[in-house]
Amino acid sequence: MPTYRLDLAYDGSGFHGYAKQPDLRTVQQELEEALTRILGSRMLGTVRTTVAGRTDAGVHAVGQVVSFDCPDHLDTDKVSKSLNSLLGPEISVLALVEAEPGFSARKDAITRRYRYQIFNRSVADPFRRHETWHVHHQLNLADMDAAAQLFLGEQDFSAFCRDDEGKSRKRYVLNARWTAVEDLLTFEIEANAFCHQMVRSLVAMCVEVGKGNRTVDDVAEILQNRNRNSAAGTAPPHGLKLVDVSYEGDRWHP
Repeated sequence: MPTYRLDLAYDGSGFHGYAKQPDLRTVQQELEEALTRILGSRMLGTVRTTVAGRTDAGVHAVGQVVSFDCPDHLDTDKVSKSLNSLLGPEISVLALVEAEPGFSARKDAITRRYRYQIFNRSVADPFRRHETWHVHHQLNLADMDAAAQLFLGEQDFSAFCRDDEGKSRKRYVLNARWTAVEDLLTFEIEANAFCHQMVRSLVAMCVEVGKGNRTVDDVAEILQNRNRNSAAGTAPPHGLKLVDVSYEGDRWHP
């Protein structure tokens, strides 16, 4: 049975996250309903998708990856156009290709990369309100970046993850850094995987450091102690984007 890889971008503002939930509007629900409508009698029931990384309510994506099986070989260009007609403008199909047999968007992913953006000015920008967190307090970027360097390598991120009993919170972070262009501060982080709310929790902690409320040494201690109650909560979801998922031999990068 052919397996397909679908690359997506979406504005998460109007969705309760990616994963299906009863009586709530989600990206997965919209996507699977559209695929089922387009593929029709080729499928034995509803199309089921596998996603590289579930995003929370309000979180966006510009490089999400989904996989699904279909009994027949598809005209991928035609299906892509039909999907964009049904899903746009909130969801866009960037690419649809036949993948290697058995390809899984989740299990075969090597790394995921997220981006969080903060608009750091005393007055908000109404045109950026859906994709940046407005922080009016002047932030110290150097201190925030110093804190981010503590996230590198393999370690237990229990202090920065939502409780998920019985599951390991060890993750390997390949890259983490803060940069700035004028008033726009950007946090980029890449890891083999992320636990629930990890990126937003790390951002919230960095902001506390940037404000001077916490020190870099405090962050090191919190990581070591693994106490969720010592962290700084979570940053708002709308500043976060899933920007890339990498696979072995990957040639498609939106």
